[in-house]
Amino acid sequence: MEDMKTRCIMIKRKRYFLLISIIIVSIFSLWFIILDFSRFISLDYSYDIPPSAVLKRINVALAAIICWSVGRDGIDPKDSRRMKAAFVFIILGEAAFNIGERAIGIGMFALCQTLLIIRNSTGLRYKWVKAGFKQKRKLFIPCLIIITSAIIPFLYDYLFKPDNIFLIVYIYGIILSISLWTGHACSILGLLPKVNSRMAASGVTCFFCCDVLVGLDAVLEAGLPWLLANSFIWIFYIPALVLLALSCYRYN
Repeated sequence: MEDMKTRCIMIKRKRYFLLISIIIVSIFSLWFIILDFSRFISLDYSYDIPPSAVLKRINVALAAIICWSVGRDGIDPKDSRRMKAAFVFIILGEAAFNIGERAIGIGMFALCQTLLIIRNSTGLRYKWVKAGFKQKRKLFIPCLIIITSAIIPFLYDYLFKPDNIFLIVYIYGIILSISLWTGHACSILGLLPKVNSRMAASGVTCFFCCDVLVGLDAVLEAGLPWLLANSFIWIFYIPALVLLALSCYRYN
C-alpha cells in the first residue's frame, strides 16, 4: 500500500513537471516567434535577433529533458532507451551546427532519424500482413514517391558531382523520408498505443517540414522568401521535438 501511495505521488509530480515544461516551452516559443517575425517590419535579414537563439536552444534542452525523464512511465524500457539515444544525437547535432560543422551535424540527425525509424517501425511486418487494403493503399503511394525521389538523382547524374555536402544531404533526405513514412505507418497500423502513435506521426511530420525549410534556408539568398523559410523553421522544429519526447510516455 505504501509503495502504491509513493508511486501515485511520483506520477502526480511527473505530470506537474511535464505541464510546467510544456508551459515554459510554449512561452519561450511565442517569444522567439515574435522576435523572428519582427524582422519583416524592418526587413532585417540577420539570422537571429537576441535572445531568440538562446530561447530556441533552451527549448531543445527542455524537450530532451522531457524525454530523458521518462523513467518508469515509458511504454517499455527498450522504447525509452531508443528515444533517449535519439535525443542525445539531436543535442550533438545542434552542437555541431553551432560550431559550423554541418556535415557532422547532418550525420548526427541522420542517426537520430535512423533510431526513430527503428522505433516507429517496431512490429511493422506483422501489422502489415494483418492490415486491410485501405491501410496498405495509404502507405503504398507515399512509399512509391520515396523510391522515385531516391532514383531521380541517379538518372540526372547528380550523385557523381564532386560535392560531398550534396551527397550527405541526399542520403539524409532519403533517411528523413523513410522516417516520415514509418511515423505515419506507426499511426495507421497502430504500432504504438493510439496517443503515442499519433504523437510520433505528428512529430516526424513536423521534423520533415522543418528540415525542408532548413534546405530552403541554405539555398535561398537573403530576401523575403529566405526570411519566411527561416522564420518557420523553429515553428515546426520545437513541436517536433516536444511531440517525439512526449510520445515515449505511457498514457493509460
